[in-house]
Amino acid sequence: MNLLQRTNLDVLFQLRDLLTIISYEAYSSPLPLLHGSSVGKHIRHTLEFYQCLFEQAPHGFVDYDARNRNMRLENDPAFSLSFIHTLEESLTKAIPQTPITLKTSFLGNESEHIQTSWARELVYMAEHAIHHFAVIKIALREQFPEITLPAHFGVAYSTIKYRESVNA
Repeated sequence: MNLLQRTNLDVLFQLRDLLTIISYEAYSSPLPLLHGSSVGKHIRHTLEFYQCLFEQAPHGFVDYDARNRNMRLENDPAFSLSFIHTLEESLTKAIPQTPITLKTSFLGNESEHIQTSWARELVYMAEHAIHHFAVIKIALREQFPEITLPAHFGVAYSTIKYRESVNA
């Protein structure tokens, strides 16, 4: 197992740990701080990006806009927890070295196809997830202060490394 796989497993372990302590209310309630979004919506979004990579990339492409948007992931922390276990299994398998085409669109819905790789997309998965964890952390601290999260939850690995170097 390579560093990218271990890193992404760590990211999923952080999320798994959150799901074991969060209440249904904290998971699924629309929050004003998130403009009516919920923690569950951020978790669904994060998990579906992983799902896109593992389901689509073996076919030579990945299109994060073509997500399933499974509302059960958004509203059912237990279901999300079982979904994470499936993703963890995918991360323990050998990662192919085959190229991938990233399909995306921005302004005016013009489609763009960009050459990428499994490794680059795994870097993106970890960074993308941590970004959403930071949003989740802010929301939980504000709306559900009784939920205690680890200090490093929602903090980029580079930031953790930097903080450790200046405090050494």
